[in-house]
Amino acid sequence: MVVYAYEPTGWEGELVKVEVDIRRGLPAFDLSGLPDAAVKESRERIRAAVRNSGFEFPVDRVLVNLAPSDVPKGGASFDLPIAIAILGAAGLVPDPGVPLLALGELGLSGSVAPVRGSLAAVAAGAAAGIMEAFVPPGNLEEASALGEVRVRALPSLADAAEALLALRDGIPPPAPDRPRTDDDRSAGLAASTGDFSELRGQCRLRRALELAAAGGHHVFLFGPPGSGKTMAARRFPGILPALDRRSSLEASRAHSLAGLSPPGGLVRRPPFRAPHHGASLEGMVGGGKRLAPGEVSLAHRGVLFLDEASEFRSDVLQALREPVEDGRVSIARAGRVASYPARFQLILAANPCPCGNLGRPGAACLCSEREIRAYWARIGGALLDRIDLRVPLSAPEPSAFSEPPGESSSDIRSRVEAARERQAARYSSDPWSLNAELPPGAVERWCALDGPVRRRFEEEARRLSLSARACHGALKVARSVADLAGRETIVAADIDEAFYFRRFGDEDFYWKIP
Repeated sequence: MVVYAYEPTGWEGELVKVEVDIRRGLPAFDLSGLPDAAVKESRERIRAAVRNSGFEFPVDRVLVNLAPSDVPKGGASFDLPIAIAILGAAGLVPDPGVPLLALGELGLSGSVAPVRGSLAAVAAGAAAGIMEAFVPPGNLEEASALGEVRVRALPSLADAAEALLALRDGIPPPAPDRPRTDDDRSAGLAASTGDFSELRGQCRLRRALELAAAGGHHVFLFGPPGSGKTMAARRFPGILPALDRRSSLEASRAHSLAGLSPPGGLVRRPPFRAPHHGASLEGMVGGGKRLAPGEVSLAHRGVLFLDEASEFRSDVLQALREPVEDGRVSIARAGRVASYPARFQLILAANPCPCGNLGRPGAACLCSEREIRAYWARIGGALLDRIDLRVPLSAPEPSAFSEPPGESSSDIRSRVEAARERQAARYSSDPWSLNAELPPGAVERWCALDGPVRRRFEEEARRLSLSARACHGALKVARSVADLAGRETIVAADIDEAFYFRRFGDEDFYWKIP
């Protein structure tokens, strides 16, 4: 019997072959292959689960090897594959005749409890040609979401013989319940994220977020408390289209590795992550002893919102530069390197100063110039240079609250979807799909300007002293403005709007980044 387990380290993880040797000798149960304490402790748990499931545990010398032997193994997901491999080697269960992937934590009674990483495990197995899998019932929806592997739920170890017999005889597993579609979830979307119609006034903010959603651009919102920064950012996912299957599987895999899979098994809406400003570097970019994904990877194909951005540690903020630029994050730990996808939209929100009163009419700022400079220096110019939409805000006028509600999230989302469809058609033969993802070499091709518009662009870029990255960012935003308007050609008005959001501050806000 050929049984595989899965070690969820890094994005791809590692398939682990469970080899069992039973020979005559003093009764013993040994594990080799760099098992950690959690795996070593499973020996007595497995022994009890086998006996309590109606099987006789071999009274000979049992040696279990987890190959490859140079990869550290940890966690409780090895319980089930080790138990099945031992039962198979002892001839207590039938050999299915095909490689089998199994994962699950055993209770002393033989029950099988859910574990993290089942979707990633099934994906890794499919890539290696392993098309049969046993998982705990709590992981069935998640593991079945890939649709390529025949997945069977194993409630307890006592059911292993029957399940292996059905597998050997070619009996297909029962079809899992149909997961809820995006249409099923659309009714609850506004209730979970809030609706843009609740945001009164702030036309400039609404327009900037619509542009960001259309082209996948990063956004920086700054203004005094109560100006609507957090409220708008938390409603931003409501104007984003549902994920396509590829993006959904990628986002779901990241959540699976972190043990955060949603009901239904797949992440179908763009994820929204809003970590606290006390987040550590490992919590943000990933890492730790087991090399787990961080917030940037959990926000993959969705939104990473940092409220009170200036309160985050400087090293945490600066660690965002590489994933913002490349869409991936690499983590090196003790000779191992793990790479996770991190293609997200970054939304930063900050007050103008530590007390929040700088630039607010009728309020006195009590912060010194040195305190203000130190406050802004935490974000840093290198990170801000990668953010194409900067939106200065002021508190809405009281009259705005007596006005009729503005456009709903569904109305804005329909325009965003149309703009993204134009981008998908334009970039159908390229590895990117959004304007914000254009590499430098493709900007000139897809954001071409005619003579007068080019001169206008050069004049504004020179006046604002923009870097090369900033110039490319402005062109990408102009491309998104044109897509929202249904134009294939970028006109002067598109350039003007892109520079309007690129500049930092306006007549109402006079602070500067040092």
